Order: sequence, then C-alpha cells, then structure tokens
Amino acid sequence: MRVGIMIRDTEYRDALVQKLSSYDNDVFVNIIGDNIKDASGSVILTDVSPAELQNKVLAALRPRTLFIVSSHADKRDDCSCIFKFCSIHEMISELSLLYNRWRGIGPGIDHSSRLICICSESDSYSSALCRSLAGQILYRAGGSTLLLPLSYINDYGIDDMLPGNSLSRLLYSIRCGRDQGLEGVAYSDSYGLSSLLLSKGRNPVAYLDEEELRMLISGLSGKYDTIIADAASCFREENIAVMKTSEKIVLFERGRRKTGIEEMLGDEAMKKLIRVKLTGGTEDVLAMDECLRQIFGKGINESDKSSDSKEIRK
Repeated sequence: MRVGIMIRDTEYRDALVQKLSSYDNDVFVNIIGDNIKDASGSVILTDVSPAELQNKVLAALRPRTLFIVSSHADKRDDCSCIFKFCSIHEMISELSLLYNRWRGIGPGIDHSSRLICICSESDSYSSALCRSLAGQILYRAGGSTLLLPLSYINDYGIDDMLPGNSLSRLLYSIRCGRDQGLEGVAYSDSYGLSSLLLSKGRNPVAYLDEEELRMLISGLSGKYDTIIADAASCFREENIAVMKTSEKIVLFERGRRKTGIEEMLGDEAMKKLIRVKLTGGTEDVLAMDECLRQIFGKGINESDKSSDSKEIRK
C-alpha cells in the first residue's frame, strides 16, 4: 500500500512517517508537497480540512483521502476522517480499508487485530502445535484469540455439530455489514481459545476463493484481537495470499520434507517467516520460546505496537 503524506505539522508528520514505515513492510510512505501528482497511485493522508478544498477538488480526492481531524466535531460524514492522536495500527487499518475500497480489491484486515499464519510440513502435528502456540499467545498477550483452519481437514470443529450453512450465513453478514451476524459464530474451549462453529472433517473455509477468504478474515478481525490461521500443509494460492498479508508466518518443520515455501512467499513475505525446527526433544520448548520472542519482539508480555504510538500521542 502506498501512502502520500500531506501534513503541515512537520513535527507530527516526521514522527508519523517513521512509525508508518517501521510498522509494516508493505506500507510505502511518500511525503508530497503542493503538487498532488506526486501521490499518483497512493492514498492520501492529510491534515488539510475538507472545508479548505474547492468542491471540485474535494470530489476528486475524497475516494482516496483520509483526513486527520483534531476533534470529533471536525469529522464529516461524507469524508473518511481519523482522529489525530489515534494509535498507529488504527491509522493503518483505516488507510488499508480506504486503499482497498479505492482500488476495488475488497476488504482488508482490521490492523488493530493481529493475524498470524501457521503452516507445517505435515498435517499430522500442525493443529496440536498451533493450539500450543495459540495458548501461549493468549497467555502472554491477552485479548480474544480465534483459531481459523485453512486446510482441507478441520481439526478445530465440533463432533456433534449438525451440517449446515453457518459459514455462508457468516459471510453474508460480513458482506452486508451486519455486526450482529458475528455473534454466536464461534465457541471457546476451556483455555479461552475460540474456533468457528463448524463440523470436524471437511473444511468449507478451504474452498473459499481469495476474495471470500479476505472478507471472512476482515470481518473476524473486527471481533478478535488475534487471529491464528492454520494452513498446515495446504499451500494453495489463496492461503499464500493470506500469508503475505499476515503479520508473521510460522513454519513448523522437521526437515524431512521440502515445502518450497521460499518460492511461494517471495522475498518480501519471507521477511515475516519464522522457522521452528522440531526434534521431538526438549529443544522444542526453546524453539517455541524463540518463536514467541520473534512474534512479540522485546515486549513479550504486551503488544509492542501499542507502545510504538506513544511518540505520536505526545
């Protein structure tokens, strides 16, 4: 996503540019001057008030411009606006939604939610390790956590769940913007980990196309603080696309099979990859701890990204 910055408050602008650039490798920031042509192909983030623009100019820029306001009273219903001192992930979330609407590529994830993708050499141990990692993330980061199966077999379902079209109803509710449709779509186990109300066995999520899968994750990201998507060894193109939009990608491997994940992800997404080599011994505990450290960085007991916004909030 390309973001053109047109902000007159230079101190705030410089701090914001630094945070936006360091927060996500997929965000490309460009400071633009008076010439709006410098923002070609970019969404625009500006502290210029809509009232300062001529109607013709405003109409042309409105679809791709996020206006920064200092108070809720300055917001306009006909423009995309955001509070000046919001958190950095809220700002990226709004920019992402605006960018996707403008480019017509469908909804994006709410960046106040953390999306972590899990994959492995074999399905036989992926779900157990995914649950273990999810439990540690829930314990250390808190908040609500959802396990989302992306492989063809759902290991997170319910034995006595009756066949139905609950996933279709969920997608319909998300597409229509009905938040109440997200209630009652998941259950929580004794550890507090949530999963969608789907049957075990054949997983309907694995048959969604890319647009439907993005829409599902986008809708769920507004409800859960962390989404852990378990692709196991299902490296279909739609799952690879989700991995590329995730915050981190964790690969559990024993070294017995070649996944070719380097070619599938590409150089940019490979920067997000965390390899966890399993031996079946006590070293696995240390490997899992190292994985958590790479996910959370130094602030392992709290979201390091919430602290990233302190400089901007000053």
